Amino acid sequence: MSDVSGTANPPALEDLAQPAHWLAEQARQRPDAPAVITRDATLTYAALEARVAVWAAELAGRGVMPGEPVAAWLPLTIESVVIVHAVARAGAVLVPLNTRLTTDEIAWQIRHVGARFVIIAGEPAPVLPDGVAVVKAGARSDFSPASSLLPLPSSLQAIVFTSGTSGRPRGALLSFANHFWSAMASALRIGTLPGDRWLCPLPLYHVGGLAIVWRSCLYGTALVLATSSRVEDLAQDLRDQAATLVSLVPTQLQRLLDHDAEALHGVRLVLLGGAAATPELMARAQAAGVRVAPTYGLTETASQIATQRPEDALRKPGSVGKALPWSRIRVLAEDGTEAPIGTPGEIVIAGPTVFRGYWRDSAATAAALRDDALHTGDIGYVDAEGDLWVLQRRTDLIVSGGENVYPAEVEAVLAAHPAVSMACVVGLPDPEWGQRVAAAVVVRAGATLTETELIDFARSSLAGYKQPRRVRFLEALPMTASGKVLRRAVAELVLAGDA
Repeated sequence: MSDVSGTANPPALEDLAQPAHWLAEQARQRPDAPAVITRDATLTYAALEARVAVWAAELAGRGVMPGEPVAAWLPLTIESVVIVHAVARAGAVLVPLNTRLTTDEIAWQIRHVGARFVIIAGEPAPVLPDGVAVVKAGARSDFSPASSLLPLPSSLQAIVFTSGTSGRPRGALLSFANHFWSAMASALRIGTLPGDRWLCPLPLYHVGGLAIVWRSCLYGTALVLATSSRVEDLAQDLRDQAATLVSLVPTQLQRLLDHDAEALHGVRLVLLGGAAATPELMARAQAAGVRVAPTYGLTETASQIATQRPEDALRKPGSVGKALPWSRIRVLAEDGTEAPIGTPGEIVIAGPTVFRGYWRDSAATAAALRDDALHTGDIGYVDAEGDLWVLQRRTDLIVSGGENVYPAEVEAVLAAHPAVSMACVVGLPDPEWGQRVAAAVVVRAGATLTETELIDFARSSLAGYKQPRRVRFLEALPMTASGKVLRRAVAELVLAGDA
């Protein structure tokens, strides 16, 4: 049976402390301990609590209602961490906006959740649609902190957008309970120490970034915000801030090993996700004395859901280990039965970190959440030792530099060009980014179009990591008998054109 299980069921959520008290309790227990650290400043737990209380009160005073979606533009700054906590304290639901998206993409997300307020925590600020109230960091009024609210563990913490196969992103509904059990399970798998300092280079619009914010708070440890994603800054942050944990994608780890492997010597563990770790990368890390724990996670499971122990990572490069405690991972064949050991099938997850569904998308929710489990669409298998191997991250998903790109979204933009008849987007192997985005395009009869013209057209509508790096023009796309595009054949044709 292909089954990767964690430990027993969690205790009742009613027995947990209120999520609004997570930060307040740390401020009482360790007021002078560092809570958030950057290259330029350090905020203690007492100082963080004080700023969060004032911000939460202002949001309530401005008319933010409990359960209301509040969008936020959150660069990787201390003020953004304050806002994540403050929105929770005010009883609202955070909608973190991807700071790499275009104006049109951001406007769609704000309209989709119906946000009346957008908090801007840094520059350059995006152009926002009409009718949205902008709340800027540093422009607070004298509201009383006593007016802040207390959310329940079962209430929603965030709507985190993740790409959808329909061409539009989907808003995954994550609760405080999802984050709590994710943090507890992660601690049991990789350990936590009182002096831990978790370096976070992940953006706060990613579930991975949010997870580190909440884990650090629940553990009472320090969250270190990366200065930037540049390898030089990451190496300097690792050294200067004495980071003990860091979350990286394989591209970042590879660049750090190339640039300054010694900067990782003070780190007790690298949590590596976003793409498969190659045998070569794992061997390089071991040779440099770096302990790596490959992990598998999704937005829909509040990040990390399976993690390989460092001692097994080199022996089994590519495996992401077993499910975290309280979760269960199964691999199902096409008929819904358990796939035999070593046989690929769909990865299905059950446990307390599984999300609530997609915002205003009942069809997608019903397709994903069936039989009390999350049907991921990812393909993988379980080996004889019970470890999970992920072969493909969702149907047709492209993972470039740790960023998820769904072909349907890019195809919709390319198809909007008046000269394009059909478009198929695929991921091609790339030694630096894991995959790069490429496209095969059929031009309308009588029309003319160049690769440069089409890429320039897409640039105004797509974030940089989604833009095609290669376009090949074909007379027709290869199809199945039922009329579906053969993506693998398309990828081969594009690669052949590069030869």
